[in-house]
Amino acid sequence: MQFILLTWKKLLPAYVLILVLLVPGGRAEARNKFDIFPVYPSIQPNVDFWLKVYTRYSSDQGIIHDKYRMNRIYGVIPLVDPYRGNGRKINNKRIKTAKKEYQAILKKLMQGKPPTGAAEKRVAKLFAPDAKAAVFRSAMRNLRCQTGQKNRFRQGLIRSGAYIDEIKQIFRDAGLPKDLAYLPHVESSFNPKAYSKFGAAGMWQFTRSTGKQFMKVGYTIDERRDPILSSVAAVKLLGRNYRKLNTWPMAITAYNHGLTGMRRARRKKGNYERIFKEYRSRTFKFASRNFYSEFLAAREAAKNYRQYFGDIKLNRPRKFHTFVLKNYVPLTELAEEFNINPAELQALNPALRRPVFRGQKYVPKGYHLRLPHRKGLDWNKIIAQLPRQIYRPKQKRSTIYTVRKGDTAGKIAQIHGVKLIDLIAVNNLNRRATIYVNQTLRIPLPEAKLGRVAKHTKNKPAAAVRQTKPKSRSAAAAGPAENRVAAAADSVAINVDGLPPKKPQAADAPGVSESAAGTNPAEPLVEFLLAQGAPAHYRPQETPAGSASQPQAPAVKQTDRNPALKPAIVQGHFAVERLSVEGGKPIGHIRVEAEETLGHYGEWLDVPVRKIRQMNGLKNGRPLQLSLRIKIPLVKVSKNEFEVRRFEYHQELAEDFFASYRVEKIWTYSIKKGDNIWTLSRQEFEVPLWLIKQYNGDVDFGALIPSQKLVVPVVEKDA
Repeated sequence: MQFILLTWKKLLPAYVLILVLLVPGGRAEARNKFDIFPVYPSIQPNVDFWLKVYTRYSSDQGIIHDKYRMNRIYGVIPLVDPYRGNGRKINNKRIKTAKKEYQAILKKLMQGKPPTGAAEKRVAKLFAPDAKAAVFRSAMRNLRCQTGQKNRFRQGLIRSGAYIDEIKQIFRDAGLPKDLAYLPHVESSFNPKAYSKFGAAGMWQFTRSTGKQFMKVGYTIDERRDPILSSVAAVKLLGRNYRKLNTWPMAITAYNHGLTGMRRARRKKGNYERIFKEYRSRTFKFASRNFYSEFLAAREAAKNYRQYFGDIKLNRPRKFHTFVLKNYVPLTELAEEFNINPAELQALNPALRRPVFRGQKYVPKGYHLRLPHRKGLDWNKIIAQLPRQIYRPKQKRSTIYTVRKGDTAGKIAQIHGVKLIDLIAVNNLNRRATIYVNQTLRIPLPEAKLGRVAKHTKNKPAAAVRQTKPKSRSAAAAGPAENRVAAAADSVAINVDGLPPKKPQAADAPGVSESAAGTNPAEPLVEFLLAQGAPAHYRPQETPAGSASQPQAPAVKQTDRNPALKPAIVQGHFAVERLSVEGGKPIGHIRVEAEETLGHYGEWLDVPVRKIRQMNGLKNGRPLQLSLRIKIPLVKVSKNEFEVRRFEYHQELAEDFFASYRVEKIWTYSIKKGDNIWTLSRQEFEVPLWLIKQYNGDVDFGALIPSQKLVVPVVEKDA
């Protein structure tokens, strides 16, 4: 026996060391290298099933099968593209029809009746001749449809060519099996842009909380999106799982189910095979049970891809030059100096988020910026000649402001002493700078102005500033629209989105909200809500926007077919509601918003979580209740800094979500006894809680009662 300490010199931080136990003639994972990823007899049918999913059936085919006995395939049905027209609705109907047909056959066999038709005889052959009624009854409950993945797996293989060799080397250098590099085929089909409804991002599908343990994940940088940096993180996570669980089947399953969950399963069942065959829990379901089998199938298909897909041409790795920034830099200025298209920089630097490319944030100090390879070009010489003024000493600073009734973008810019065009750009507003009541805006500020903003904005809306005379009759007539939407900017014609400014016309004149003059822009949504059976309180009211009794349904353009939230709009109570002093130290008082944890507060405040827990008398392990009022210590960061960090987190959630998904329609759900909003969000609606909250602004989610109505958005992935 011997111990060797391995460190990956280039990408793994120096402090990350992995202790690997080597045995004579092989690696640490097993005495026999073929036992590293064992295919147990009990999981062989599952591996065979997933190999068919990846290599035989395409996404226009649905496999009707038994979810526990995967070798029991009843039939294959045709599916249509779910992203075109009513594709998903058509597919759901076909799946439902097929399940009913097979349930009828199974019921007949359960009753002991002999099979007659070809379909019945084929189904009967899937069971033992002496199968009991209970076996058929169970089979009726376990019908499932799996969409084929052959075409997607093929695309994943092509994409993987750009990264697979380097990722394998990362695993080898860390002393881990290089075949773990095939795991992204299961997670994302090697798509660096993959994003789940609940916030898992990138090729390795790291959640935000797990990702932050190994990477930089924030408003300017999200390393989960970078194939190489996220692979380094995957090495750390999988290595940790293996050191805690001692077998690769369990370590790989823990990648999906979580380390804590797998340790619990091991305590109850002892080994992987028993976990696979016997373990059941509220969270260990189909996906977790099949994750290792999927990996084995994906590994087989990828290693022998020519056998299954022919001689396909894989993408080639891109060459690049890495430039470490010695300070903060505006990306647009850097692109101009280097004469590089920003889109090319974006492709090479997927960890940089949209705000950097929109000019809302600088490229951070210390970032390893990748520059395209140019034959014969000396990047080092060009970099050395960069003008000193291109560097900035600090990141772009800002504060936040919550829009109130009567506000306009122009007045908000005026009271904060910023240019209207800057306010529009930093918030990604439309050409007419339309803003919405309760919308949170980012105010770009020079350092010198940060201190005095709070004095001006504490209690009065921006509209309280000296009013200017309306520039047009249309602008003056826009009053009714202000019931829900703050007035648009004063007369401006700014080319924000690259389109030529529109010529002002009647209802499209400057100073008018997105709907026609005199029309409540929320009415299309309200009409849609009522048509879908939403509660009557969504009918438009004459009470002012922002009043306590007025629910805030998301506003949409009058031309929108279905109500879809605008990605730029972030609503919530993100500001510190009041300040106090305890023991001579400043204390902030806030309300808990959706998707927030004590861990987030600790991160935004730069303080240990235990300090916040003790300050509020909160028990360890108890989740925070939505809208709970808590105290926070403002000793390490200012009130403004906390508010901005909090707002950026929520804006990041919304921006990333709407970059991949759209709200297709809405429906109404009636609360049942025992319902919990967290369970409903994850398991029933499959929609993130923050989005549900946007559609139900007047609902107290901590006090749901039976028969209470919730408006639920139906989310579809963009093609």
